[in-house]
Amino acid sequence: MRTKTPLQADKILRVAARLFATHHFHQARREDIAAAAEVGKGTLYRYFKDKEELYLALLERAAEGLSSRLVELETLALGPRDRLEAMVESLISFFDEHPHLFDLIQHAEVMSSHDQEIPWNRTRQETVARLRKVLEEGEELGLFRVADPELSVLLLLGGIRAVLRFGQQPRPPDLARQIVACFLQGHGTPACSLAS
Repeated sequence: MRTKTPLQADKILRVAARLFATHHFHQARREDIAAAAEVGKGTLYRYFKDKEELYLALLERAAEGLSSRLVELETLALGPRDRLEAMVESLISFFDEHPHLFDLIQHAEVMSSHDQEIPWNRTRQETVARLRKVLEEGEELGLFRVADPELSVLLLLGGIRAVLRFGQQPRPPDLARQIVACFLQGHGTPACSLAS
C-alpha cells in the first residue's frame, strides 16, 4: 500500500478549494477533484474517505490560516485602533483570498450536530476574544466607548461579513480604516465615508 504524503494531501486540498470556490458543495464532484488534482479516485479516497472529510479538512486548514494571521498581529507594537484596523484588514484579505470559505462554514454548520465541534468554531471564538480584548484596551485607555464589548464584536463581525458578501469590488484601499471609523464613531459622522 502506498503511503500518504503531506504534499499530495496539500495538492488535493488546494484543488478542492479552487473547485469549491466556483461550485456549491453538491456540484463539486469527487471525480472532478481527482481529475483536477491529477490523481486517481482511489488516491483521493485514501486521503479523504468522503467529501465531508475533505470539506472539514479544508475548513480546518482555513481556520489555522486565519488564526496564524491574527496571532502575527499580536506581535506588532500597535495601539488599539491601529490593531483593530489591522485585524479588520486581515479578515477582509483572508476571506477575499478564500472566496469559498463562507460556503464551507455554512455547510459545516448545517451538517453538524449541536454537540459536534467543527474546525471553524475554535477560530471564531478566538477571533471574538481577540477583537474583544482590543476593544477593552481601547476603552481602558479612553480611546473607545464600548458599552458591551461582546455584542460590539458580533456586530463588527456581522458588518464585515456583509461588506465581504455584498460590498463593492475591487475593494477600496482604505476599507478597513473606513469600517473601523464607522464602527467606532457612528455611521452619521463625517469620519464614516464608506463608498457605496
